[in-house]
Amino acid sequence: MSLTRKSTLLAIMSVAFVCTVVISTVAPAFALTKYFNCTTRAANKHADLTLEDVNECYYKIFVGAREYYLNETSVLNAPTQ
Repeated sequence: MSLTRKSTLLAIMSVAFVCTVVISTVAPAFALTKYFNCTTRAANKHADLTLEDVNECYYKIFVGAREYYLNETSVLNAPTQ
């Protein structure tokens, strides 16, 4: 294998590694932001934050994220009056 092919292969592997590391560190940060926003919406809606609201947000964001984002009729997504 020539030096040019080795350096190209090394560059491609390096870029793939960096992309993997960035994705694995950025995705949890977005999840925490969404969780904080969910608890804030719940607290603002009821003027009080209960343990049930916190548990509901935890389930929606971390455990059941796929179902949460597919469900447009969620109680916490409803506009406030």
